[in-house]
Amino acid sequence: MKFNNLIIYYLSGTGNALKASEWLIEKASECGMKTSIHSIDRFKDMVLRETNDKTLFAFCYPTHGFNPAPLMLKFMFKFPRGKADVVFVNTRGGLKFKKMYFPGLSGLAQILPMAILKIKGYKIAGSLPFDLPSNWISLHPGLTNNAVNDIVNRRRGQMKNFAGRLFKNGKAYNYKFFLYMPLDIAVIPIAAGYYFFFRFVLAKSFYATSDCNDCRICVKNCPTESIKIVGSRPYWKYTCESCMRCISTCPKKSIQTAHSFIIPMLYFLSVLPVAAAIYNAFNINIGHGVLNYAITKMLNWIFTLTAVFAAYLIFSFLLKLKPINKFFEYTSLTRYWRRYLFPGTKIKNL
Repeated sequence: MKFNNLIIYYLSGTGNALKASEWLIEKASECGMKTSIHSIDRFKDMVLRETNDKTLFAFCYPTHGFNPAPLMLKFMFKFPRGKADVVFVNTRGGLKFKKMYFPGLSGLAQILPMAILKIKGYKIAGSLPFDLPSNWISLHPGLTNNAVNDIVNRRRGQMKNFAGRLFKNGKAYNYKFFLYMPLDIAVIPIAAGYYFFFRFVLAKSFYATSDCNDCRICVKNCPTESIKIVGSRPYWKYTCESCMRCISTCPKKSIQTAHSFIIPMLYFLSVLPVAAAIYNAFNINIGHGVLNYAITKMLNWIFTLTAVFAAYLIFSFLLKLKPINKFFEYTSLTRYWRRYLFPGTKIKNL
């Protein structure tokens, strides 16, 4: 074996990255390697585990909007310099329709972490874009149990095969890393838009219906500490990463995505000529071209995020009124959609 020590750092919202990490650990143990696995939930200080010259670091994390999960990205930026080998496993939203399987896309979720750790001196031992069942139920209905089980059974063997090659040869890449690279590069503008703008909007789409019993499980288990109690109700901060843990583990299923709030508001804000109004008010003429486009976009984004924040405060206050709360509950698509946790996963495991 090329390695005798495997250290895994993982971030998991609903269990996918956790299970990928556990499958890696199982294969490493079969190969006689020393192993350790560490969640980075709510990490404050960097703690580097004991290493040697045959240590392999593995980073397992979700893909959020064609990006590495922001908390994992922050963790990587703080990770100390070194010369060990590193491997990356980014879980993506796999789907199944009838007998057809559909992969997700990585975007920057592989490229950016590889660049960060390479600059820090590490050797890239491999990567695996890993298509486990999609958990993004704010944007689509949850998968059926049969679809979830079929996807999981396919991926278990894939992970064991990848890990076997990695531990034996010292390097391993999945063909999807190369096959989908042109598409991953093509969606980089979307990934940038999500990272710098839309993830903050999505964070302000969650709310608790009148079924909430103030158990505060969501507050205690949020991996980014992004939920606080305001007026005895959960309130989502901009640091929310839409990992779906809260919405999928709420025992009352009271947490919803407010589609009837966020979609009309975004449409309304998108048609307001904010930048043009500012230019006219201050008699500014910055001309045309790339600079004008960039400044216009920035002004519109700043205004939209500010407006979303203000509207969410009002929205949260109005939810105290039961008729309004019920209106948004029954017009939220997530009320009718399935939740998702990796099969067999409990909130205590995360």
